[in-house]
Order: sequence, then structure tokens, then C-alpha cells
Amino acid sequence: MTTLAFPTVPKFSLHRPARPMMARDADAMYWMSRYVERAEHTARLLMVNANLLMDVGDLAPKFLREQWQGVLTILRAEAAPPGDAKSLGSRIAHHMTFNADNPNSMYTGLSRARENARAIRENISAEMWESINKLYWSLRGDEAVARFEDSPDDFYRQVMNDSMLFQGLTDQTMAHDQRWLFTQLGKYLERIDITCRAVETKFNILQQVKMESALRTIQWMAVLRSCCSIETYRRNHAGDMDPLRVISFILLERNFPRSVRYGVAMAHQALAAIRAEINPLQIDQGERILGRLSAQLEYAEPSEIADEGVPAYMQKMQAQIADVAVAVQKAYFLY
Repeated sequence: MTTLAFPTVPKFSLHRPARPMMARDADAMYWMSRYVERAEHTARLLMVNANLLMDVGDLAPKFLREQWQGVLTILRAEAAPPGDAKSLGSRIAHHMTFNADNPNSMYTGLSRARENARAIRENISAEMWESINKLYWSLRGDEAVARFEDSPDDFYRQVMNDSMLFQGLTDQTMAHDQRWLFTQLGKYLERIDITCRAVETKFNILQQVKMESALRTIQWMAVLRSCCSIETYRRNHAGDMDPLRVISFILLERNFPRSVRYGVAMAHQALAAIRAEINPLQIDQGERILGRLSAQLEYAEPSEIADEGVPAYMQKMQAQIADVAVAVQKAYFLY
């Protein structure tokens, strides 16, 4: 008996197999996100440091210089143009906010973020483009310097709020595919790096200076504010500003999105998801480093940080994050 052969019915799926993004598009997504995150941290550090110096009153010129130099160290920026000591804070604020010749200023960073966004205009939502354009022109507009001089705090808060608005729009208006994963990777690597530098630098400054316990408490509160962590810390440790407890919270808090541990876990998840779509049979070097670091932080204890020394612990973590960034560059942006 002859069996009739029927043609095979094609199978259709709404989920098309993932293809690697073009290297230049992935690179632009990643750096757009890093530069926006960097602008937020720059604004917060400048605002917190200026408010701290008003809270503590008159300081010795040497300590005043160290406080502002600490901000430049955290942001890896060159010294501000020379001038008298009284105008130091104002000079550094303008240098880090509006100086187009300063590669680490907010002006430069947001210009680069917008350039990257323009290059991938078809890959981001209209809301994201409008948000980053608005953030850019808040520093480029003719009235920007006047608004800044009228109220630096309001100016910095606008930058911080616009940065978080951009991140929210990214989460809510983009498909959570490779494009979104690269924005998450850039955001969290930037956040981890600058948080580690802030803790290391502030710890070094405070270790070198003898001061009353009340002033020291104000200083550690400023460290928490610099990492956008003061309210959450207070809910967990009311009235306790022990330095090791503060540092452990910033590093090891499991469920807080500004902690280093959380950032490492999210960066690891993003990089693992990118690799799983592009090359599921191989684990790349960046994912390997983040996986080890995530496991280390998951089981770390404050005593380990104290035994190794806070600066050494922070420097080792920064070196690992730098290695991740290099590995990502080689694996996804240079082929």
C-alpha cells in the first residue's frame, strides 16, 4: 500500500533566534549608559562635598584642599585652573561641570552620551532620545551657567533626576534584549567603579585627619550620601556611623541597588545573558571575573575587609572591574 507523503508544515515562532548586535551599536549602547551614570555621580559628589563643607564650618586650608582634591581623585580628573584658596570649591565645580576641555567634566561626558545616542537613534526609544537631549541641553543652554550660579544644588539635582529618568525610560520603553543588556552592563560597571573609588578616597582622607566624633559622623554621612545610600542605611542601622559598618553596607548589602554586591550581580547577569544569546557554548573572560567577584561578595564578611585593609580591598575590586571592561571591549566591540 502506497503511503502518501505530505509536505512538511513549516513551524513559525514569534521568538526569532538572536543575532549579535553590530559591534559599533553595542559599543554605543554601553558607553551611552556609562556616561549618563557618570554624570549623575559627578553631580552628586560635587553637591555633597559643597554641602559637607558648609556643615562643618571653617576648616584648615590644607584639609579644605584635601576634601576637594578627593573629589577630583574619585572622578579621575586633573586639577582645576589655579586661583586663590577661597574660590577653590567654585573653581572645581565649574571645572567639573562646564569645562569642555576637561575630559571628565559633566559637559564632556553628556556630550559623548548624546553622540552615542545619536549614532544609534534607530535602536533607542523616542522617549530615551528626548530625555538624553534634554539632559545635554541643560548644560549647553545659554542660561545654564546662570541657573547654576543661582542655585548649584537645584542644578545638580536636575542632572541626577534626569539621569534616573533616563534609566527608567530605558527599562520601560526598550525590549529587554541585547541592546538593553548592554545599557545595564555599562550602568553597573560605572556604578561599581566610582563607588569603590569614593569609599577608598574618603577612607584615606579620614584616616589621616584627627577630628571630633561629631565631625567624623558628618563625614561618614557624606560618604553615604555620595553613594546615594543614606536613607537605606539609616533604616538598617539607626544612629550607628561606625566606619566599617558603613563601608560593609555600601559593599555587601544584598538587595540595595547602589551597593557594590548588587551591582556586580546585575552586571554578571547582563553579561551572562549577552553571551548566552551570542555564544552559548562558551564563557567569556569578563563573565568569569564577575562570577568570581559575585561569589566573593556573597560570602564576604566585614572582618575580611578590615583584615585586608579598606584601600587594598577597594583597589583590588577596581582592578577586577577594569579587567571586565577590557574583556567586554575585546569580546563585543572590536571584532
